[in-house]
Amino acid sequence: MAIDLSKMTLPEIFQHVSDLPASKRADALKKIGSLIENVRILLHYTYHKNVVMALPEGVPPYKPMDVPANMGLNRLPAEMRRLQYFLPTSNINTVRRERMFIDMLEALSPEEAKLMIMVKNKKLEYKGITRKLVEEVFPEILVGEK
Repeated sequence: MAIDLSKMTLPEIFQHVSDLPASKRADALKKIGSLIENVRILLHYTYHKNVVMALPEGVPPYKPMDVPANMGLNRLPAEMRRLQYFLPTSNINTVRRERMFIDMLEALSPEEAKLMIMVKNKKLEYKGITRKLVEEVFPEILVGEK
């Protein structure tokens, strides 16, 4: 049975890849990443050594949305454009940057907020989705590392 990626959230997509047998993860991630650019963007932010968000380590003090699974006010794809503001190169002061991140987390479903925290902390907690897998599947998103 084929899965309908258009109905899946980004956390569900990463969980789907994680649930696959190790021998099938690379092919699945490559196919999904070729269809959904946001998957590659999140992997880039997570695993590229030069991309570090200018935010404090750990889990920020935010209030997770109290809604059924995947029913946040915003969906992560709509928030992806804001990722650039969390980089040290943005002209936003530290307090405003941190407030923007917390506001984003509070507007996302709990699952999407957890994914964004994983990306910020540069460690996806999905079994088998590792830097080594990303190097194999999408070496182009790691170009330019020092």
